Amino acid sequence: MFEKQITHYITNVLIKRGDKALAKLRADAENAVAVSEELLMKIVKDNKDTEYGKKYHFDEINSIDDYKRLVPFSTYDDYAPYIERMVDNNETNLISAYPTVHYAVSSGSVGVPKHIPVSQATINTYNTFGISRVLSSVNTYYMQKYGRPLPTGKGLNLMEVRIQHTPNGVPKGAISGATINDGRKLLKYIFTPSDKIIFPKEQMDMKYMKLRYALMEKDLVFITSAFMTAVVDLMNYMRDNWEVLCNDIENGTIDENILVSDEMRAEILTELKPNKARAEELRKIFEEGFDTPIIPRIWPKMTWIAAVGTGGFASYTEKMRGFAGDKIYFEFMVYAASESLMAAATGAEQTSFALLPNACFYEFIPADSEDEETTYNIGELEIGKNYEVVITNLSGFYRYKIKDVVKVCGFYHQTPLVEFVYRKNQMISIAGEKSNDECFKYAIGELSKELGQTVLDYAVYADVESNPGRYVILIEPVREIDMSKLNEYRDLLEEKLSFANPSYGSKIKEGILAPMVLHVSQIETHAAYRDLMIMKGTSENQIKPVRALDTPFKEGFFLTMVEEEI
Repeated sequence: MFEKQITHYITNVLIKRGDKALAKLRADAENAVAVSEELLMKIVKDNKDTEYGKKYHFDEINSIDDYKRLVPFSTYDDYAPYIERMVDNNETNLISAYPTVHYAVSSGSVGVPKHIPVSQATINTYNTFGISRVLSSVNTYYMQKYGRPLPTGKGLNLMEVRIQHTPNGVPKGAISGATINDGRKLLKYIFTPSDKIIFPKEQMDMKYMKLRYALMEKDLVFITSAFMTAVVDLMNYMRDNWEVLCNDIENGTIDENILVSDEMRAEILTELKPNKARAEELRKIFEEGFDTPIIPRIWPKMTWIAAVGTGGFASYTEKMRGFAGDKIYFEFMVYAASESLMAAATGAEQTSFALLPNACFYEFIPADSEDEETTYNIGELEIGKNYEVVITNLSGFYRYKIKDVVKVCGFYHQTPLVEFVYRKNQMISIAGEKSNDECFKYAIGELSKELGQTVLDYAVYADVESNPGRYVILIEPVREIDMSKLNEYRDLLEEKLSFANPSYGSKIKEGILAPMVLHVSQIETHAAYRDLMIMKGTSENQIKPVRALDTPFKEGFFLTMVEEEI
């Protein structure tokens, strides 16, 4: 009872903090243009004596126009030599006057990890607009619907933290891990599983471990994860392994086939006592099948799920609703990258995100423009248009091209509401046709209608060895499809992609590109890829959908996991 009181108290404190965060966002949004310019001038002034600031004459910058004139666009490669000195020699004042308190480790294009500096101000932004804002949004949504406060209770946390350190002792890893680590002492009051699972010291079967704890807790209220893919993967694992889980819950054991060391097994079993009644209850639920929403039957108090579930994750959100039903709210959290948290949802079930004027200085390049030098500011955007995002962050990156393209869906006061559309470096272009993920999503969506089911995931390979070049498209359906109709499906996909990208269609007609090849991936191929990346040491919090098969490893993995081709 005492622990429940602490959980209730902490939840209410976090909701109040979230209320303040949303109030601050609203105030900033009402004056977004002025706030944005003020932030830029502060960043420039604070960093004028850094090595980078001196190189680009920050001391001469008195306006946004001065900044754009004197400071060039940048990519990670422009900062790599500075960051190497920071990581190896602990040098300071190179690209930022703000101390680096963490390095967000992100995979590089040739397998060399990027170390992205993170200041305390950036972590504060993540903390402000993370779980507190989520709780505030969901609480408001619940109050509006039912006229009473959100039920409080523990939630299932699917994020895990593997903190490493540089030679000089600075923490490094996924930035989400840094924010979770900040509140480590309170986690046991608001989350399951155990600290041993959230902060693992060894390789384990993490899906089993998370479910093993979660299924014991009948009164769970929410689930939170970095991405919706992880939640769906967990549900699929539960569907396939519920008998083992129920047996272990009944007996207070961990099945001998589960990956975990003997020492850790013994430690975990001190926390997981036998519970025959819960095991019998769960067996009855699972034996009824998964054709109706399973989550409300397992956890009757479940109220909300928070995970990034828009853009490339939308198909997983659709599948997750099948597990959750229509009475559990989805909170899609934030639009973020390792370099910065840039935007946050202002309420539950909202698929667009309000840019945070105090998190970055933003510039925008129209996605359809041939002029990639001219940028627009936060107050100069048009609803319905796509823009490449350029940021100046709080950690030492200036006019940085993050390679994201977003669509402006509207405005929240003066600040744009945006949806992520595609990554520029996942664009496929063999002969200048420039097919982006927005085009593929449209074509795949039309194919889903023809199939009568969701294409859960897909990937594209640019086959330049063929003469002429051609697209190889791999689709992963939710369930088996009629393989006798593959020619029809391919033709439909080609037709819809040609409509979405007329340049592609014209190059097919002119023979500049050969007709596409269609593969059907085995069910849960993308989930297997995610599992493999986790085994290789990639944080689950950083694994995003694979769209372009742009490395030999991705090509080899996905092209060997196909059912049939035409």
